Amino acid sequence: MRTRLLIPLISFVFSLGLLAAPPLSQSMPSGAMGFVELKGLGKKLVELRDSKLLKSLLASPQFKQITKQSQYAQAMAGKGFVEGFIGMDLWTAADVLLNEAALGVYPDPNGEPTALLMLRMQDAKAWAKLRLRLNQTLDSIDANVKREKNGVLDIISVENQIFITLHKNWAVAASTRQLMKRGVAGLNGQVKKTVADDPAFQKMQKNMGAEHLAQVYLNIPAYAGMYNQPIEAPEKMDDRAASLFFHGIIDLAAGSPYLGLTLDVDKNGFSLVSGIEGDVAATRKKRAWFFSDPKTPGTRDVPAVPGLMGGITIHRNIGQWYGQREQLLDERLMAGFDEFEAGLGNLFPGRDIGDDIMPAFGSTFTLLVAEQTFEHFEGAPGIKLPGFALIFDLDKPENGGLFQLVFQTIVTITNIAGAEEGLDREPSVMTAIVHKGVPINTIQYLQQPKGKRLNISYNFMPCAATVNGRFVFCTSLELLKSLVTELKKPQNPKRVNRNFNFELHPPALAGLVAANRRTLVAKNIQTGKPAEQARAEVQLAERLLKAIEILRFSTSVKDKAFQIQLEGKWAE
Repeated sequence: MRTRLLIPLISFVFSLGLLAAPPLSQSMPSGAMGFVELKGLGKKLVELRDSKLLKSLLASPQFKQITKQSQYAQAMAGKGFVEGFIGMDLWTAADVLLNEAALGVYPDPNGEPTALLMLRMQDAKAWAKLRLRLNQTLDSIDANVKREKNGVLDIISVENQIFITLHKNWAVAASTRQLMKRGVAGLNGQVKKTVADDPAFQKMQKNMGAEHLAQVYLNIPAYAGMYNQPIEAPEKMDDRAASLFFHGIIDLAAGSPYLGLTLDVDKNGFSLVSGIEGDVAATRKKRAWFFSDPKTPGTRDVPAVPGLMGGITIHRNIGQWYGQREQLLDERLMAGFDEFEAGLGNLFPGRDIGDDIMPAFGSTFTLLVAEQTFEHFEGAPGIKLPGFALIFDLDKPENGGLFQLVFQTIVTITNIAGAEEGLDREPSVMTAIVHKGVPINTIQYLQQPKGKRLNISYNFMPCAATVNGRFVFCTSLELLKSLVTELKKPQNPKRVNRNFNFELHPPALAGLVAANRRTLVAKNIQTGKPAEQARAEVQLAERLLKAIEILRFSTSVKDKAFQIQLEGKWAE
């Protein structure tokens, strides 16, 4: 009895496996120098059509203003023409054509790359309708269209430059007849090797995963060979900023077998990831200042202070980089360093910039922006700006005193310069306070600033402190107090490895837009826009900012790979 029940069950499960079509990477012929695959994009576009966010935007007064513009009317007319031609709306067409699609780009001895497009359909009825329209159109156009047999299938050639085969379950288009035939053979399981068998593609999927809404694969050696331009990392770079921010990546990319890109979207958010492969450990021996250890969390997190709008944190041992500048950079750039040291000499009397000052910096730098209130004033600035903070690790905790002296010198010079230029601002003096046991150097106004629309300069109240081996410079005392509280907390040892991290908190930015709505609308009107449109555009910006909870752009280091991520989380 059990056997009689078990056999049909196994057969049913096995039949389901047979029905599930393999990815198009297993049909695309091997040897592509570039490959793009989409899985389920059409469904995602239909989900977007039905989403609360899109319906809310389309129903908003701001969008109604857009519908009144002539460009919108022209776009709708074009949409109507295309939909009339294909016999279905564009959302349905996307669902038919973009759920399983792949594009392969192949090197060609003649010097021009060739391309192969594959589409596999899930809605047979909709595709049959669309296929009939396409066949009728191809037969009616004036171009040189020819049909020839490839077994039981037709090859449609257009101007002998595009070759197409339309099957009841799939479609193939290619830039050469031979490549199109290989594509048909691949979909019929008649090619020995496919893109999925290419070693570089397999490495990419091992490091970046195989299941994605979209994936892009570039075979770097094949691409370089196509154009006879081998990719090599320069021994020395001729740009200081490029060296500091990209030197390590360039070294890895030069030896990577692939450049990968993946895209994923779900109800929680989206993720766009780019990756390369390389020996990070070997590169770190030459570029220790660039890469954090893959076995560590890398950079510190951006402190989660109240009203955080965004922040950048990066791993760079600037002291090591500065000490190796002659080995890393073109000799012509050295004169610029001499000028740099001469300019800083007045701030660090008696100290050598290269030997004493640059090594005093640690390996992590953070810049953040957060909301600030103006409770310390009897009033507020007319234009309200957020508070800014620069945080960096100290090589030794005692070096905090060195940077405190520099801070005091800069504030003193700035006050003198402001007084000479007649800056509309109350005089101030340097003072010190203690918050949670941490001394803070800041300024104190001799007279309390009063007024509902104070000068924009009152957004800046410079202050500095040394907290747990990190130096903090702030434009807002309120923000610095919050940072002292956060920086005294222990870091999460299990946090995600990041070599660079930029995060944006759009709802907080929406609050900034709201706080300055009147000023922004007025500036829009000054550009010649009607008042109603000016208000609508500012309100639309607020609405869009509130739709995303967080945006993050970051890099991460693995033992054999380096990745760049752009991630977003939808607001609930």
